[in-house]
Amino acid sequence: MRRAVLAVAAALLALPVAGAGAAHAAPDRLRIARTGTDARVVEVPSRGNTLAVGNQLRGTVYTWAQGDPPCDPTGSTVYAGHAWRAGNGVADRWGRLRRGDRIRVGGCRFEVTRREFWSAKRRMGSLYSVSGPPRIVLVACKADDYSRRTVVFARKLGPRHVAGARVVGP
Repeated sequence: MRRAVLAVAAALLALPVAGAGAAHAAPDRLRIARTGTDARVVEVPSRGNTLAVGNQLRGTVYTWAQGDPPCDPTGSTVYAGHAWRAGNGVADRWGRLRRGDRIRVGGCRFEVTRREFWSAKRRMGSLYSVSGPPRIVLVACKADDYSRRTVVFARKLGPRHVAGARVVGP
């Protein structure tokens, strides 16, 4: 049963990748206080024009090895995590994120600007960008409906937002 769920989750998280980012070291953790997320970040390759996410349900999120780092001054960094009906996925509660919630990754802070639920059939390539304002995008299966994805957009906060900001994680 678990193998079947992982296969479905991996298929639903297949993210088309486009563009070319700078080579870099992956940030070590992605932290979100509202959801209790404290996950190790793992860089993965793309295979067949999709993000080759691993099978770790808990405590791990995946990002494209050739993508831009989250603290870049422009463009998007995408993180994929598994959500699971049984409640064991790192992204089970990402659907609860609200505008203004804070995320910390790679030494930078981000603020959620919107959350959407997309069809699993919708192409995700537009989430990757090496231009435009700096942001991160979280993507996972919707925990209660694998035919949909939770997609969370967050903008990078500048230094003026650090003092007095609602700090996420330790």
